[in-house]
Amino acid sequence: MPIRRSFPASERTDPCNLCEGTRFLRVSDVDRRGHLLETVLCQACGLVSHGAIPSDEELSEYYEGQYRKDYHGEFTPSPYRVLREWKRGEQLVALLGHRLPSAARVMEIGSGIGCTVKNFELAGFQASGIEPGQGFCRFSRQQLQANIDPSSLEHLPGKADQDLVLLVHVLEHLNDPSKALRQLRELMSENGLCYIEVPNFSGPHAAPGKQFHFAHIYNFTPFTLSMLAESNGMVIQQLISAPSDKNLQILLSRGPLPSDGEKARVDPESFSNSTRALTQYSSLGYHLRWRYLRDRVSTLLRHGGNRWRASARLDKLLQRCQAERSHPGSSRQAA
Repeated sequence: MPIRRSFPASERTDPCNLCEGTRFLRVSDVDRRGHLLETVLCQACGLVSHGAIPSDEELSEYYEGQYRKDYHGEFTPSPYRVLREWKRGEQLVALLGHRLPSAARVMEIGSGIGCTVKNFELAGFQASGIEPGQGFCRFSRQQLQANIDPSSLEHLPGKADQDLVLLVHVLEHLNDPSKALRQLRELMSENGLCYIEVPNFSGPHAAPGKQFHFAHIYNFTPFTLSMLAESNGMVIQQLISAPSDKNLQILLSRGPLPSDGEKARVDPESFSNSTRALTQYSSLGYHLRWRYLRDRVSTLLRHGGNRWRASARLDKLLQRCQAERSHPGSSRQAA
């Protein structure tokens, strides 16, 4: 079902997480599977979110047992998924590792399978993570031998000792991203960095009518993500991604917290940017884009070959992880 092109007012009354505004437009009534899910647009800052924000209890229950099966169709990861996430972990080490001191402390929030944590460990960093999903957490601990705990952000002590904190496709899942950013700030050392990656709502990240689902409570544009970070004591070091990229990638450092009662700075272009994101494509126009067709063909060809070889490649990867645990440094020397 395509989303509407004109937006009626929403009855939501609780304030916007970014700007504390209370006037919203209703932009969709269903999720990507046709189930009821109200999505709203803040008329003040342009932040897109659920009309009804889930409680901590609802989210805890969902992520501990249901999310991975609902979102990925898996309670424990398939060989293909592990290899795909392993490559992403390698890419993140290449992107961020050179910015860190030797043996830096790295913490990933929502570590999933644990591939990013393990890749930072193999690169010589003190890497750890937390993951509430039982099946994925068990796999990361038992198979990858990664330092992952079945915990959540609010239960971490704010020791201000992490040189890098990562949230890779996590912030959009949280019911209070402003609170989460302040908690992240308390984990970071004085010169620490925070890397956040989320779907780019202002880029063509999903077809019309397929953008919204229960797991993604918030939908960020470069405007709303930047404003949210700055209003919660972060300084933008680099917006790594391009405006048309499927995902937003932003690198942050610690900054001063705003004073009590100080409201977020609202960019006047943010609302119109979010509105354009909601209306810029028809379903046909989205699927006929050259970049979509090119990427789709490339993905199908690449994934077909990777799935066929996945089990054998995973066995070798797990042997490497086991060898590293038995003889630390051996895999780095071999590489």
